[in-house]
Amino acid sequence: MKILVDANLPLGRTLFGTLGDVTLVDGSRLTREQIGNAELLMLRDTPLNAALLEGSSVRFVGSAITGTDHIDKPWMAKAGIRWVNAPRANGESVADYCLAALLEYAHMRHRTLAGTTVALIGVGWIGSKVRARCEALGMRVLCCDPPRRNNPRDVEAQGFLSLPEVVSEADFVIPFVPLTREGAYATWHLLDAEALEGMKYGAVLVNMARGAVCDTEATIAALRSGRLADGIFDVWEGEPDFSPELASLAFLATPHLAGHSYEGKVNGTVAIYHAACDYLGRRPAISPTLPPPIVPRIVIDAGGQSEEEMLWFVTQKLSMIVADHLAFTDLFSLSQTARRRRFVTLRRTYHYRRQFCATTVAIRHGTPGLFAKFEGLGFKTEAL
Repeated sequence: MKILVDANLPLGRTLFGTLGDVTLVDGSRLTREQIGNAELLMLRDTPLNAALLEGSSVRFVGSAITGTDHIDKPWMAKAGIRWVNAPRANGESVADYCLAALLEYAHMRHRTLAGTTVALIGVGWIGSKVRARCEALGMRVLCCDPPRRNNPRDVEAQGFLSLPEVVSEADFVIPFVPLTREGAYATWHLLDAEALEGMKYGAVLVNMARGAVCDTEATIAALRSGRLADGIFDVWEGEPDFSPELASLAFLATPHLAGHSYEGKVNGTVAIYHAACDYLGRRPAISPTLPPPIVPRIVIDAGGQSEEEMLWFVTQKLSMIVADHLAFTDLFSLSQTARRRRFVTLRRTYHYRRQFCATTVAIRHGTPGLFAKFEGLGFKTEAL
């Protein structure tokens, strides 16, 4: 059995080689001709539709990411092609990146996160992890999730608020919703001109969900008018196209990298490997283990230091989010074609990043509160 595997999936050849003959491909440039007589495809965010798959021998596709807006679900069902994604693979990675961005913002703007208010729109798997981290830092979190609130069996969600209520009070507005265009809970341009106008003046918009959840032109207008004080954006409408104007106005702009930790990628590969095994009626032959982290331990002396400055120092050392931003800014002046190509390249050649949980923070003169905050962000801690 022939299996095509995106070369950007860590352990792809090792895992799927237990199921058939593996050919590695560049998923961003996959063609119908390359698919040939392959029966299984294991990819990341390659668009899955009739243009690519009609008339092929493909019967199972694994997409090793959380989102599904790149999949033409009605056509896949009609064609009889089973597909799976990896909805919980990179939640920790995205939450780490989000908090690193908030700490970088607070550091550069000379602000303190503790005591500020966050509007969290979407409190699912990733949103819940971001909520826990924000609360660990002493931030007040207002939750909005209409699908959960409208479920009477979801007791926790009965205390959630409406979108206008949460954005009117928040210093930071952070959506973590899937991109949907139809139905009662459609999220396409959820944060449009009207929603942005209802935000607290001087709020910061942070989008690490899907680019089209925010109306690009309305967001640009809100940033230019001062309605929004700043923006932190990792996702963009029309990726790999993006608005250079919006990116240049952002405090931090990165090319959809939040979920790209090594753990997030491995988890995605393992998830679709297990799904493929289940589809084929096979038992998984391998349970991969992660290699030791490059930075297994960081030693800090917190004596006389601000807790948030200590948190900022460690998270920036590991996330390298400022370096990601600076690499992205080099694209802004390029032609549209060149920007598209480089956007894809930055994602596919992303540096090796581990999640916070892979690192132990050894602290001298640390208070119980500082230990609790590091642990709330997912780190292991050690007292010196």
